[in-house]
Amino acid sequence: MFWRAGFGATPREARHWARRGKGATIRWLLNGGSSPAPRIKAARIDGHHLDPENEWGHDVLWWLDRMIRSRHPLQEKLTLFWHDHFATTEQDTPLMLAQNKMLRRHALGRFPDLLEAVTRDPAMLLFLSLANSDKEAPNENYARELMELFTLGHGYSERDIRQAARALTGFKADWHDDGNVKISYDREWHDTGAKRVLGKVGRFDWKDVLDLCVRHPAHAPFMVGKLWEFFVGTTVPRSARAHLVRVYRGSGLRIRPVVGAILAHPALYRNLDAPTMVKSPVVFVAGALRSSGQGIERDAWTWLLDAMGQYPFRPPSVAGWDWGASWLSSNSMRVRFDFANYMIDTPRVGVEDGSTPNKLSPKQAVARARRAVGDPWTSPATDRELMRIARRVLADEDFDERGDMCQRVLRHLLISGPDAQVH
Repeated sequence: MFWRAGFGATPREARHWARRGKGATIRWLLNGGSSPAPRIKAARIDGHHLDPENEWGHDVLWWLDRMIRSRHPLQEKLTLFWHDHFATTEQDTPLMLAQNKMLRRHALGRFPDLLEAVTRDPAMLLFLSLANSDKEAPNENYARELMELFTLGHGYSERDIRQAARALTGFKADWHDDGNVKISYDREWHDTGAKRVLGKVGRFDWKDVLDLCVRHPAHAPFMVGKLWEFFVGTTVPRSARAHLVRVYRGSGLRIRPVVGAILAHPALYRNLDAPTMVKSPVVFVAGALRSSGQGIERDAWTWLLDAMGQYPFRPPSVAGWDWGASWLSSNSMRVRFDFANYMIDTPRVGVEDGSTPNKLSPKQAVARARRAVGDPWTSPATDRELMRIARRVLADEDFDERGDMCQRVLRHLLISGPDAQVH
C-alpha cells in the first residue's frame, strides 16, 4: 500500500498501519490525519538549507525531501502522477516550482479545477505556446495535447483541434526586465467567432473548451484508466473501468474517490508474493531514503536520478516518461547499483569500520542488515541467497573485518537486488 500510494514506509509506519488494517490505512492516505511521522532530518547540503530557485539540482532535492518526510504520501505521489500527466519541461525553475505547488494543491480534488489551473499555469502556457496565441494566428499545441494527452485520448478530430485553438486564444505573456513573466488575458486577442468543437457550436472561450472536454463521453474512461495504470500497473479490466467511471462521474469528476476505489480493489494486492510493477527511479530513490530513515544530506541523488532516466522537473517531452519495464535498461540498472554504493556510505545505512562483531550468526547478520535499510520485503529465494552469502563471508576467519564486510554486502544487495526494483 505504501509503495503504490507513496514512497515506501518506515518500519514504524508499517507496524502502525498494519495493526489498523487496510480500510483505516486507505482513509488516512486519502484524508490525512495523525500518523507516526518519519523520523528523518530536514534536508541540508554542507550544513546549509536548500536553495531550490537558485542552486542547480536543489529543486529536485527539495521535492525528494518532501517525498521522504511527507505525512501525506498519497498527495505527494499524485503530484508526481500529475507532473507526468501534464508534463512540462525546460521552463525557469521558479515557474516549475510554482507549477509543482499548484499540482499538489489540486492533487486529490476535482479534475476540472485542476485542468483550469494547469491551463492558466505560466510554465504550461509558455511550454505549449498558449501564451501569445491570438486570433490572427492561433497556436494548436495546447489544444492538441489537451485532447490527446490530458483529457480524451481519442474521439476528436483535427478540425476539433483547430477550432479549440481558436477558442483558447487570448493569453498574453509580458516579460519584465528582472526576468519575471506576468500572464494576463486580453479579450482583444481572443477569437470571439463561432466555433464547432466536439460536436457543439458556440462562441466558445478557453473555459468552454475545457468544459467540453471533461463532459465528452471519452473523458471519464480515459482518466480512470490512466489512474489505474499508475497505481496498479496493468490495463484496467472492463468491469473495473465501468465501476470507476461511475464513481468518477457520480462524484462530480473528483480524483479522491476514484483513487480510493483503486486502492481498495483486489487487483492491487494480487501479486503480493511476486510483485511485478517496476519502481520508477524517483520512487526507487525516495523509497530507499524514506524506508531507511535517511535524510537529504548530499546532492548526488540529482545526477543519479538523471542517469537513471527520470529527472524531476525535466520530463523528456509533453508525453512524459515511459513507465514500466523500460526503466530497467542495462545503463539504468548500473546506476541503481551505483546508488546503492552511495546509500551504504550514508549515516543511517553505512557501516563504520569495526562496528560489527565478527561472531554474529548468519541469521543475526541478515536481521541487522535488514533493520539498517528499513526491513524491506524480500522473496524466499532472496532470503535463502542472503543467508548463503552471510555464511560464506562470516566463515572466512582469515579476514579480520568480515563482520563489517558482511553488512556492507548484505545492505547493498537489499537496496540494489531484484526485489528492490519492484513493488
